[in-house]
Amino acid sequence: MRIRELLIVEGKYDAAKLSGLVDGLILTTDGFSIYRDREKRELIREMGKKRGIIILTDSDAAGFQLRHYIENFAKGAKIKNAYIPAIPGKEKRKEKPSKEGTLGVEGVPAEVLLAALRRAGATEEQPRSGRRLTYTDLYQLGISGTPGSAARRRELLQLIGLPLRLSKKALLETLDAGYSYEELRAICAQKPTLLWDFHGTLTLPADDWFDALWEQLPHERMKKEKLRGRFHHVCMPWWTMPGQHTPTGRDWWTYVRNGFTRLLTDCGYSADEVSAAVGRLRGMVTDPARHQLYPDAISTLSELQHRGYKHILVSNNFPELWQVATSLGLAPYFSGHIVSAEVGWDKPSPEIFRLAVEAAGNAKEVIMIGDNPVDDIEGAKRAGLSAILVHPRRAVPLADACCENLADLLEILR
Repeated sequence: MRIRELLIVEGKYDAAKLSGLVDGLILTTDGFSIYRDREKRELIREMGKKRGIIILTDSDAAGFQLRHYIENFAKGAKIKNAYIPAIPGKEKRKEKPSKEGTLGVEGVPAEVLLAALRRAGATEEQPRSGRRLTYTDLYQLGISGTPGSAARRRELLQLIGLPLRLSKKALLETLDAGYSYEELRAICAQKPTLLWDFHGTLTLPADDWFDALWEQLPHERMKKEKLRGRFHHVCMPWWTMPGQHTPTGRDWWTYVRNGFTRLLTDCGYSADEVSAAVGRLRGMVTDPARHQLYPDAISTLSELQHRGYKHILVSNNFPELWQVATSLGLAPYFSGHIVSAEVGWDKPSPEIFRLAVEAAGNAKEVIMIGDNPVDDIEGAKRAGLSAILVHPRRAVPLADACCENLADLLEILR
């Protein structure tokens, strides 16, 4: 089995037994030493967020104590528990059986361990192609033991979403679990940086602002479709101030609230109705529960990051967008973000793309990925960037490529 998740066992003998059965990253707790090993806990946390965790400890009290400890410090990671049955006996290398008289992971038959992993829902991947990594490979790739290797190693680890503080041994083990030599060499080669739109690209399209207002207003005052018609291209800086430097932070929200107040007043709503609806608007549109990711968003970002692509979020949106993106689980895949309400420029202005390219470290090749033909595609092309249209509603000749689903990007960018 080649397992995607990080597999955690208690000791080196358990790891040795599992390494003959599965291909993947296996970490040991070294018994209760994990309590004192902050670096290993940090590695487990970070890898767990990226790849998930399978805990496979002995079926005795100590094993369950370790499970609970890992579950507590690795909150936020997707954790699966693999359990072995309590089989009476002792391991051959031991003089005496354990306190509870049952076999540990190292003593359980191979087929029992494999069954436990499959019952836990281990994610099986395609067999590794290419050869295993060595310390010499890390040296030859310039990420260990050469002038400037520390900076290159830090950039690589940040790019593929691993902790920046890894010992040489942990670096080799972690990279070898995820990559063959050929794959890591390809990752170290230069690649385009990918700029990602948020709304309608990573998340399902929705009339977030209109819906939030409509939910707060008395429906007898005006028909929904009539109000929607009045709502079109008003109040938001990217509509009302095209090509201009816009307010940021608190001033951005003041500008938006004033715009909606004027709009609803002109539509005949009372001062109290307007005040109540506009007052609750910010809390509603910044609620992560109102934003739903496309089903293939995380898997696509994860795979592209695994291949060595850097991601930058570029969005016309409210100042709190990055907090929302973080709540949706997007943060581990992005190296930076440019949000219009933070920087004062909106797409399709060339200025926001210039800032995004700076955030990408002035990469030589940058590709914008978005669903808006004007803001994302035309804006990027005018800024001298490549552009890929996703979830198209109509053909856009300017786009360098077009795909129906985010997962299609995996083949386009291959």
